[in-house]
Amino acid sequence: MNVRSFSFFLFVVIFSFKTANAQFELKVSSKNTYDSIAFLRGVVFDDKNYIPKDTLELYKGSNVVKNSKSIVGGIYFLYFPKSKQKIYLTIENNDKINLSIGDSNYLNSVKVSSAINDSFFAYQRIETALSNIDSAYDTQIKQGRKFNLAQKASFFEPKNKQLMNARNGIMKTIKPTSALYLYFDALNKLDGSIPNKRKYEERQQFIKSIDINAPKLLFTPIIKQVLIEYLSYYPLQADSIITGVDSIMKKMDCKGKAYPYVFDQISKILKNREMQNNTVAYTYFINKYVKESKCKFLDSKTEKLILDDLDKLKALTAQDTSVNIILKDTAGVEQNLHEYAKLHDLTLITFFDPTCEHCKVELPKMDSTLKVLERQYVQNIGKFTICNDMGTQPEVWKAFIKEYKLDNNYVHVSLGTNNEIRKAYDAYSNPLFYLINRDGKFVSKKLSVNTLRKILVSYIQTGK
Repeated sequence: MNVRSFSFFLFVVIFSFKTANAQFELKVSSKNTYDSIAFLRGVVFDDKNYIPKDTLELYKGSNVVKNSKSIVGGIYFLYFPKSKQKIYLTIENNDKINLSIGDSNYLNSVKVSSAINDSFFAYQRIETALSNIDSAYDTQIKQGRKFNLAQKASFFEPKNKQLMNARNGIMKTIKPTSALYLYFDALNKLDGSIPNKRKYEERQQFIKSIDINAPKLLFTPIIKQVLIEYLSYYPLQADSIITGVDSIMKKMDCKGKAYPYVFDQISKILKNREMQNNTVAYTYFINKYVKESKCKFLDSKTEKLILDDLDKLKALTAQDTSVNIILKDTAGVEQNLHEYAKLHDLTLITFFDPTCEHCKVELPKMDSTLKVLERQYVQNIGKFTICNDMGTQPEVWKAFIKEYKLDNNYVHVSLGTNNEIRKAYDAYSNPLFYLINRDGKFVSKKLSVNTLRKILVSYIQTGK
């Protein structure tokens, strides 16, 4: 499935939530604020997927947000566009909240009439004070240190203990049915979970402990983390991940508001290039939960788009031999993929866009990885690299090749407007990598830098 199809559907879902409005009143008083405006947004799924509610004109000193219809209850936030700050608050049905802010640090200056939000702001201050641990972790990653899941849990244990203690203290003072309680309870279970691919009972206990169908939980920034955490208990291979996905979908209420979101998040996870045989997993998922499913949650237009994409992916998944590519290179000379592949032990096919930020990172990384693997395993690996953007000027394309030194055993060609090749390889995103042998047969589809080594070693050992 291409991004264009389901993203449109998800937008429709979010927009429909917006029309539900809300039965609450929020009064915001402001004085000497660094920002002149702020946006009130309701969190749906995570803080990047939200219901836009109102724009507050802070320079006026007072703003009142009123709505008349009933709400489920959930986590909201004020976003300040100039300073890029966010402060979160929880709002339940029929709430009346008075809030005041001033100066330039809104979390430190905020005062509120709501006891539950007063506690929530105190919790956010603790989070902010512990952010140095996150910074230290990021620094270690940039320096090249690698953490497995247990090591990562150990690194964050001091922070997680303090946050869990803070949450537990607040949870004793609020209703178990409140959105904040459900959110904190799920966060505690996440922080207490250390995925282990051999501990089957633990992963089932984890997913059973969180009701991802709970309407209020959908309006907190937690479900995405829950799905990723649970699937982290499984090996990153299609057959294993499918087992985890099926267990999640069995739990889902087809008529629940969370169903479309969970469907969308899982579809994104299954397209992850770090997963071996991701096209197989994704095709299975769409086939089972759209084409064959009795749960009809998509409108007819969106369903048709998804099923059309499914047919293309099925053809790609079943395809044993790569579709030949004959395109012109930087000098205007036609290059033939299958003829080129005969000259090498293996050939990496790459689709990229010279203006794509991910490509600027991944292509050089893939190039350096290939050089190491060629030396280590005495393999001659060709690189058939396709500029996959019909609007790119030749000088931009050539400048990209030169800047990143992509010239060691490369053929560079331009796809231009050739949509048949784009369809054959489902090349609607960048970068995209395929590996073929001398006969043009696929060794792996939609792989990543990290999965390349495993696939290459397996191929050398087994010949397939």
